Amino acid sequence: MTQEPITVNSKAITPLINEDETQIIFQRHCDYDRNNGGLVEDSIKEQQKIISQFISGLGNINPDDLRNTYFLFDASMTTSSIDFKRCVETTNIAMEAIKSFFKANNIPISHIINLNEALNYNSNIHENRQLVEPKMFNDSTGYLEYLKEKHGGINLDFWIYFEEDNFKEKRQEFGAEGPDEIVDRATFYINVLKRYAKIFHQKFPNSRLIIWCGTHYDVISPLLKQKALNYDKEDIVKVEYCGGI
Repeated sequence: MTQEPITVNSKAITPLINEDETQIIFQRHCDYDRNNGGLVEDSIKEQQKIISQFISGLGNINPDDLRNTYFLFDASMTTSSIDFKRCVETTNIAMEAIKSFFKANNIPISHIINLNEALNYNSNIHENRQLVEPKMFNDSTGYLEYLKEKHGGINLDFWIYFEEDNFKEKRQEFGAEGPDEIVDRATFYINVLKRYAKIFHQKFPNSRLIIWCGTHYDVISPLLKQKALNYDKEDIVKVEYCGGI
């Protein structure tokens, strides 16, 4: 470890953009019950607080400019127990709050792109494969079982060795995804969003576009290490529940 550990909280989740700009938010899901998969009540309240503060920031935008503000809500399709999608549910809290804010300020609900029928959206959070947790939990490479056997289950050592990629050669033999591949797919998706945003602003000049992505610690932490902080894999970047960038 060569750098001081840092913790990502929710302070960065605030409106920062001017007209003709796009803000992409990557937010970790709320805490959830490991037995039934549902979001924990205290964490739901924290998410509601975060989005309330975000909306307060939107209130500082000139009303005419605010009417040119658009949102797109996107989330990992990762499923917890009993088919519960923790990232989708977390992101939906944000979308519903923005929907209420738009209604209260006479802003067309269609400015939430998920709710824009003209764009063929279906009123739901867009579920995305590029934002999912490590693919070893759903693939059949055998790497998950290998790590569990090495460390006696999914525990702290399990995660340390995965994040530091200490068995990289063995992982590659299995053909399993590691931290570098997670960063690659996250970066790929950010570039997709950038291209989308460029086309969007051409179609809607003078607009603001906020793309809110619900994802996982396992995506945000290595992405920050490699693309923003120049940290090594063994350096520590924690991400709080509901925290984001």
